[in-house]
Amino acid sequence: MWQHRRWLVLPLLFMLPLGTDGQGTIVHRQLSTPNPDPNFPWDFQGLRHWTLESSYFDLDFDSNGVTDYTFHSGQFSTRGFSIFGYGNNAVFSLSSLDSHFVVPLASESLIGPNASPYEWYVTQQTPNGPLGAGLTACVDIGCIGLFTGVESAYAGLQFQMDGQTHYGWIRVGAPLVGANGGWIYEYAYDTRPDTPIIAGAVPEPSTWALLGLGGFLFWWYGRTKRTG
Repeated sequence: MWQHRRWLVLPLLFMLPLGTDGQGTIVHRQLSTPNPDPNFPWDFQGLRHWTLESSYFDLDFDSNGVTDYTFHSGQFSTRGFSIFGYGNNAVFSLSSLDSHFVVPLASESLIGPNASPYEWYVTQQTPNGPLGAGLTACVDIGCIGLFTGVESAYAGLQFQMDGQTHYGWIRVGAPLVGANGGWIYEYAYDTRPDTPIIAGAVPEPSTWALLGLGGFLFWWYGRTKRTG
C-alpha cells in the first residue's frame, strides 16, 4: 500500500513553488481578552471592549509608535462603540445626515480605493470633540449602527504609513444588542502601498516554510521507499 501512496508525493513537490510570489506582504495580528469569561464566548476570539464609562483602546496599526485608530466604548456615552481615525486615516462607512456608520463587510470583500456606494470617512473635529464612525450606539429609544447585533464582520481601513496609502481590515463584532461595546478580534494590512486587500486575508506560508515541507516530503518518500 505504501509503495503506491508514496508516488502521490511527487506531484506535491512540484506544486510547492506555486503561490509563493508576493509572500510577506500581509501583516496579521490577533487580539485577546485577559482572563476570558465563559459567559462571553467571544472573549476566546478576541479583545472585549465594553465598559460603563467612556473607555478608549488605541491601535497602532503598523507598530511605529503612533496611534492610527482608537476604539471607544461606554455604556453611558452617546459615542457608543465607535472608531476614530487619526490624521487622514479613514474608515469604510455609510453617511446618514450628520452621522457616519462603519459598514460591516463579508469575508473576501475587496477593500481598496473605490468605496462606492459608500465612502472613506476621515474623523471630523467638531465643537463637541471628534466625530468618529459608529459601530453601534444604544440609548433609551433604541440602537443605531450597522454592527448592532452582528457577531463578527470586517471593517475596511485606509491609513497612512510613511506618507503612503495602505489598506487593511479589522474584524469586530457587537453581538449583545443594548451594549455600547463589543469585541475586536483581529486585523491585517498590506505592506504594499496603494494595494487593495481582501477582507480576511492573512499571510500565506513563507517560501522557507514551503521548502521545509518539501524537505520533509522528500525524507518521507525515501523512508517509505526503504521500508516498502
